[in-house]
Amino acid sequence: MNGQRDFRPQDVSLYRPYPDEVPWDLLRMADPDEERVHGYLNADYMRVAKYGDEAVGVYVVVPETPTVYTLRNLSVHPDWRGRGLGRWLLGHAIGIAESKGGREIVVRGAPRGARGLFERLGFLPEGADLRLVLLPE
Repeated sequence: MNGQRDFRPQDVSLYRPYPDEVPWDLLRMADPDEERVHGYLNADYMRVAKYGDEAVGVYVVVPETPTVYTLRNLSVHPDWRGRGLGRWLLGHAIGIAESKGGREIVVRGAPRGARGLFERLGFLPEGADLRLVLLPE
């Protein structure tokens, strides 16, 4: 945790993990059902945030259709929360989906504590889900 004092989310390195680099502990924080996590993992749509040698965050966004993507997992290590990293990772996930043709991003059953983050970034409630419609430029 050295260096956290002057930390900026842009200081992390984001990468597609090799199979032996998947941060299972972080993925399980957002979704404790390991079987379900295995079902939606795809390195093309997963990014791991590292600060130095430490994995501090992860997200997985997957296509439901060519234009609708689902954010399946977004997790930040508890020691790194409150520094804007979750918001930055969510913005990156939106960018990945959009770059692959996504026009909508859905968060299924967002936890109550996380809904505020999504809503502040423009996601609208749809029952237990949240949806962000991406407007073409």
